[in-house]
Amino acid sequence: MYLTKEEERVLRGDEGEVKARALKVIVKVGEIFGAERLVNVSHAHVSGISYFNIRKYGVEFLEDLVNNGAKFSVFTTANPYAAYYLSFNGKGFSKNVINNQERIINALISMGARAFTCAPYHIRRPKVGEHLAWAESNAVLYANSVLGARTNREGGPLALLEAIVGRAPYCGMHVDEERYPSILIKVPKPSSLSEAAVIGYLTGRMSPSKIPYVEGLGGVPEEWLKAFLAGVGTSSSAPMVFLEGITPDCRRVRKDNIQERVRLSEEDVRSFIKEHSPPQEAAGNRLYVIGCPHVSKEEIREITLHVRETYSNTHNEELWIITGCFSLPCSKIPAKSNSKVKIVEGVCPVVTRLDLLGVEEVVTDSAKALHYLSRLAHVKSFIMDRKEILKRFGVRLHG
Repeated sequence: MYLTKEEERVLRGDEGEVKARALKVIVKVGEIFGAERLVNVSHAHVSGISYFNIRKYGVEFLEDLVNNGAKFSVFTTANPYAAYYLSFNGKGFSKNVINNQERIINALISMGARAFTCAPYHIRRPKVGEHLAWAESNAVLYANSVLGARTNREGGPLALLEAIVGRAPYCGMHVDEERYPSILIKVPKPSSLSEAAVIGYLTGRMSPSKIPYVEGLGGVPEEWLKAFLAGVGTSSSAPMVFLEGITPDCRRVRKDNIQERVRLSEEDVRSFIKEHSPPQEAAGNRLYVIGCPHVSKEEIREITLHVRETYSNTHNEELWIITGCFSLPCSKIPAKSNSKVKIVEGVCPVVTRLDLLGVEEVVTDSAKALHYLSRLAHVKSFIMDRKEILKRFGVRLHG
């Protein structure tokens, strides 16, 4: 691999052992994927920071980096962490969970993390053609597909090292020749955010590894595109989607040249939603979750402007509305909340052992959360439209 004089200096250890080790790993990964050089990145995003995911060895790894002087050399954000400071019906986490999750957060802040969210484009919106080093499937897809930026679907540890060095292998989505679709999928136009999420999830199933060209989403709200792409990223390893009339790269793609063509029907979408809809009455303690991916400041304002003074009297149920931590330190006191409705920052219920809080069922408007909650949070999961969830708790959207 060709390295610049500055990169050779880093590799020799002229800028410290941590940077040298980080760059050595990045170069090896690049060589595996056939990269001939590295590329400067302006924004890195680190994933995999829940204590329930990385446990004590992850904590020790991050603190070892800090103790050896590791600092992020580019603008860096990180994924949300476990909801360690929250309780459900008065039940919270153990001191061990709280302590270790705080150690992870503090280590990342010490290295220079600016915010904690799974939607880093809410914190800093990349420009067309900008090179990034992002780990987090929904963010990668949004950056490549909507914003026209360039990032591979990095693993969390690699993105961490790329944040330290400010370099990534020049391959994959960084290169024009790799950014082409190989399957065309016609999808029905969604009528709600949750429908958009399900359409994305089913689209990903139809294209589990290929980059798809998708027709049918022109004119849908940006929040729905976010939900759609999060769904795609859950069921597919594709790093981007060509959205007709939306993706900047669409201008150089001739869809007539795409040979493989499939269609997603409205019936497929309805059947999936029916299959995964919750029963009218909860079988156990039920949590409702909005914010996978995190809701934006605009979405929060749209919701909180219309929170009523009185809430649903449902028993053993809570609503968590999740948003990013846009400035440090993150707030641990839920805004506009009571025992039933909480608007919280910086956390992710999906990577939280909700069963340890006594939660038995989760209802969400996200296909991504629906998929992962049963696997990672150890609870039953169902899908419901956002407006219906809010209505249940006496909350309504503007308009």
